[in-house]
Amino acid sequence: MVVGISTDNVATLTEFQAKMQAPQQFVSDKDAEIAKSYGADLAGVAKRVTFVIGQDGKILYSYYDWSPLTNVNKIYAWLQDHPQTAQPSPSPH
Repeated sequence: MVVGISTDNVATLTEFQAKMQAPQQFVSDKDAEIAKSYGADLAGVAKRVTFVIGQDGKILYSYYDWSPLTNVNKIYAWLQDHPQTAQPSPSPH
């Protein structure tokens, strides 16, 4: 799952998603609380950091660049070198 988190408001993110035809969902982090918790906050402005988060909730990899395209390409290359497999659901007893 891909989720974009931004300090922009919901209206701005909705407009951006429509304009860019972005396939991912966006979450507004207006108060930068999420950005702060991930160390991606620069004086109230979120840095453009991309995280790969494992199924256990731990950060597997992160990459920082102001260019969204560079971030996407770096994360894509990392994922190709480190394929993730879905964990099977526990069987009911």
